Amino acid sequence: MTTRAFATYPLDDDLAMARMVSAGLPVTAIRKLGAALGVRPAKVGPLVNINEKTLERRLQSGDRLKPAESERVARLMRIIALATVVLESEEHAREWLRRPLKVLAGKSPLELTSTEPGAREVEHVLGRLEHGVFS
Repeated sequence: MTTRAFATYPLDDDLAMARMVSAGLPVTAIRKLGAALGVRPAKVGPLVNINEKTLERRLQSGDRLKPAESERVARLMRIIALATVVLESEEHAREWLRRPLKVLAGKSPLELTSTEPGAREVEHVLGRLEHGVFS
C-alpha cells in the first residue's frame, strides 16, 4: 500500500509504524502530507488536530511530532495511500478525499479522517470501491 509520497514509511508494517509513531514522526511527515494533498503544510494541521501555532513552531524548529500527533499523521498517510491504490492515481485520490459523499453523511473523507472511527469508515468505503460495491 506504500505510495511514492510515503515511500520512507512502512505503512504496510504495523509493528514498524508503531515503533516510529512511539518515537515521534519527523516533522517532514507533515510536509509530505501537504505535498500529497496539494496544500501547504500549515493546512494539514486541522486534518490531524494539531494547533496552527504548534504546527508552525514544529515546522520551523524541525522537532519531532509527539506520539499522539504522529498517530494521527500516520492514520492520514495510510488513508491517502489506500485511496491512491484503490483509485489508481494520486490526483484521483486527492479529488475523492475532498469530495463530500452521501455514504459519509455528506462529509468528505478528509473531514472524517481526524478521528479513528471516521478513518475506519473511510477505509470501509474504499474497500467497497475496491471490490466494485458502489454505495
